[in-house]
Amino acid sequence: MSSEDRNDNQDYSQSHSALVLENLVKEIKANQGWISFEDFFNFVMYKPELGYYSAGAKKLGVSGDFTTSPEISRLFGKTIANQVVTLLNNFESPSIIEIGAGSGRLAYDIIDSLINRKIDFDKYYILEVSADFRERQEQELALLPGKVFEKIIWLDSILEKPIDGIVIGNEVIDALPFKRFTIIDNTVHEIGATIKNGELTESARVADKKLAEEVRLIEKALNRDFEQNYTSEIRFNIGQWLNGISSMLKSGAILFIDYGYSRKEYYAEDRKNGSMICHYRNTAHENPFLNLGVQDISASVEFTLLAEKALEGHLEVGLFTSQSDFLINGNILGELDKIEDDSLRIKLTQEIKQLLMPSQMGQIFKCMMLYRNIRLDSFEGIRDLRHTL
Repeated sequence: MSSEDRNDNQDYSQSHSALVLENLVKEIKANQGWISFEDFFNFVMYKPELGYYSAGAKKLGVSGDFTTSPEISRLFGKTIANQVVTLLNNFESPSIIEIGAGSGRLAYDIIDSLINRKIDFDKYYILEVSADFRERQEQELALLPGKVFEKIIWLDSILEKPIDGIVIGNEVIDALPFKRFTIIDNTVHEIGATIKNGELTESARVADKKLAEEVRLIEKALNRDFEQNYTSEIRFNIGQWLNGISSMLKSGAILFIDYGYSRKEYYAEDRKNGSMICHYRNTAHENPFLNLGVQDISASVEFTLLAEKALEGHLEVGLFTSQSDFLINGNILGELDKIEDDSLRIKLTQEIKQLLMPSQMGQIFKCMMLYRNIRLDSFEGIRDLRHTL
């Protein structure tokens, strides 16, 4: 990126952030001077024309705010395709739905791998809420053969006619809204946003009955009480969201890949400040009130909750494992062995290390496979962590 481009991007970020703040202040004043963090999140991330996923700043890659696995290595998508093939073979005319396809790189690499293996599919649907991402996806996927590109369909909302096949969500759940809570004098408080001395600031008030009960249920499950000032997150609406996603699947599987933990790990005593994180230009920090509308805000996935909601929604939990084990099971090392060019092999080896090493993404990122009306025989040999949920 040139210095001129950086300056233009900086000017855009500052002016857009100021516009978001101006409108957010009006929103807070209209709600008696306080909004929940969940409402704040929805506003700065998803508000039409203002929120992060509606704004035009570049989000992915070296010059963006964060980098995901498909951008790190093309072998990621190829390995996911290896896993997808075994599932698609269950059907005569399967389809694929990708939720939040980012730059389109994962979709391209999966489709390209299917073409090379002469695996046919009916449609590749992309459910995308960001106009910016959708534009990038169209540019990336337009490089595919014309007849294949015609099979790609973008969705603005849930697909009404369910498919036979697979649904894929890579780093999607971490971007869903969440509530934040803290314990003050043995009482559950909800964290929100207010205006103090003209500045946007964090403010906590006694939680309503629903949130307080949910937090107490977590404590009961953990067999311990949260200590003073213990702060964390909970996704209230993940069940409703998952029901919408699963309604698109008649028979097949849903694969989620994201960073997160089991409930016991998520609410561990040493994780007393929660897992919320912000990313701005590939720099991580913990202040959600900076760079409004132009920075990413997310929180880790509580996979035990996801599994519970899946079972409630009549899905089976077929697999829970680390990204490292999932990719190795998908023969990512075998894909590396096929590379004959030494310099390319060295480059790909470094990329794979980032995906597999425990100190990087290998153990922090998890894979959960939900399914209905099929068998998951191809995953029987993989290290399974369902017992930790």
